[in-house]
Amino acid sequence: MNKTEITALLDERGVAYEIYEHEPIHTVAESEKLGLPHQGAGTKNFFLRDKKKKNYFIITTKEDKPVDLKQVREILGTTALSFASEEDLDRMLGVISGAVGPFGALNDEEKKVKTYIDREFSEGLMDAHPNDNAATVFLHAEDVLDLLRDFGCTAEYIDL
Repeated sequence: MNKTEITALLDERGVAYEIYEHEPIHTVAESEKLGLPHQGAGTKNFFLRDKKKKNYFIITTKEDKPVDLKQVREILGTTALSFASEEDLDRMLGVISGAVGPFGALNDEEKKVKTYIDREFSEGLMDAHPNDNAATVFLHAEDVLDLLRDFGCTAEYIDL
C-alpha cells in the first residue's frame, strides 16, 4: 500500500488522523527540523531480522528513547537481531530506508513481519510515515494496531 491507499483506508475506517506533506526525511534529526505538531508523538522505527533471517520485526518507539537490540531480543525471545537489508525493506515492506514504520507491514504478503509499538504510545498520538518519507501521519497507536490486525498482521504493544 502506498500513501494514497493508506489514507483512503484510514478515511474508509473513520480513523481520525492528520497528515503533513514535507520534503523526504531519513532520520529523526531531519524530522525534528520540520517543526511538526504534537510534541511527544515522534517515533523512530527499526526493521530488524533474527540471525537466521526467519523472523522480521518492525519496532516503533519514542524518537528520543535509546534502544538496546540485546534487550529487544530478550523481550521478543529471539536469536540475535540485526537490521534487515535494503533488499528486504523493498521486497517485504515496499519502502525505502527512511520510510520504515508500522504501515509497512500492510505490504508484507507473507505476513512474516511482526510489528511492535512501544507501550508509551498506548494512551496518545504517534506519528508514522504512510510508506512514504515525504509525509507524516499523526494518529492513535491503537488505531494503527487495530488496522494491522484486521489485515492479518501480528501487531502488539511492547515495553521497551
